[in-house]
Amino acid sequence: MSDAPRRLDCREAADRLYEYLDGELTPADEAAVRTHLADCAGCFSLFGFESAYLRFLEARARARNAPPALKRRILDQLLLDPGDADPA
Repeated sequence: MSDAPRRLDCREAADRLYEYLDGELTPADEAAVRTHLADCAGCFSLFGFESAYLRFLEARARARNAPPALKRRILDQLLLDPGDADPA
């Protein structure tokens, strides 16, 4: 069996992007996303934007001294898949 990370397509890499940014992937999945980002300029740009956006949100939340539970709820809502949104 090869030690090379498995190849992801752009959809798979995008689906794992937030888990990658949060350090929540297994080492094998992290390596696969990292390899895809190194090879795909479009996904690398998306990664840069999303990473900067999350850092901005974290900085704003700290600056406002928002309670941790509120920060988590806001981030959870921002990261929801549009198909998962409550229609009400």
